[in-house]
Amino acid sequence: MSRPAGDAEDPLDRLAAEEDWARRARAVENEVARGRRMRSLRPSLPRRSGGRSGGISLLFVALVALTVVSGVLMWTGTGPAGLLVFVFTLAGWLVTLCLHEFSHALAAHRGGDHTVVEKGYLRLDLRRYGHPVLTWLLPLLFLVMGGLPLPGGAVLIETHRLRNRLRDSLVSAAGPAVNVVAAVLLLFVVGMFGPVFVFDAPDAQAVFWAALSLMAYLQVATALLNLLPVPGLDGYGIIEPYLPPGARRTGEKIKPFGLILVFVLLYVLRGPFGWLTASIMGWTGAPLFGAGYGFDLFRFWQ
Repeated sequence: MSRPAGDAEDPLDRLAAEEDWARRARAVENEVARGRRMRSLRPSLPRRSGGRSGGISLLFVALVALTVVSGVLMWTGTGPAGLLVFVFTLAGWLVTLCLHEFSHALAAHRGGDHTVVEKGYLRLDLRRYGHPVLTWLLPLLFLVMGGLPLPGGAVLIETHRLRNRLRDSLVSAAGPAVNVVAAVLLLFVVGMFGPVFVFDAPDAQAVFWAALSLMAYLQVATALLNLLPVPGLDGYGIIEPYLPPGARRTGEKIKPFGLILVFVLLYVLRGPFGWLTASIMGWTGAPLFGAGYGFDLFRFWQ
């Protein structure tokens, strides 16, 4: 039946009359669906607009600069040796701690948990990685007292977003990997370029090699400590995805007491643990008495 001449043409009828309309509609739908899948898989880059998820934290940049400047001052013998070793060790340790937690977050981001961007974990911002007392104050007190800065930093990973068990395991392994790499690099430098006996070097350089040896010692000890298979530590997180459900439930109950277990283990195994750490330092040719001299200088107030 013909349409009256005065009536406007219905747009839906016009579209339906086109031969390839259905084909083009399906193509558009497929393209939209493909774009959504790609956006969900593609890592989100931090925004540059100055929001909390954009750019490297200026605090991290300041810590790196403080580490470098204090190292140069030690080498040149400019300033009080003890204070410089204290600043160098503290700033350097905080830099590696930021990198440790950043690596956890980056591995999670690559594995499917894109919420780490909004949480600010990819900015290397020290303030995003834990509780001010449990994460910073207590570990720093342990370090100041001459002990190990027990791991306290943490990033909240939404593990249900990760694609598989391997990704979950890699998230836990990424943090200690930073300490292992830092330890290898530092041990290579002090073993290759440092003196055999720390006091064989001139006074200023002896201070520098002592500080670098102390930093290497802390990285070795931190890596070994983090890799212990204790619930709450990264070593347990690496194997947890592959444990039976019953064992995982037991681990969840133990996690809140993980720090206490670490204290007990360090007390019971302090001899073997110290021997292993010192042996690794010795095997790599680190300066003799370097870490010990570094600890003495670090506690400059004594």
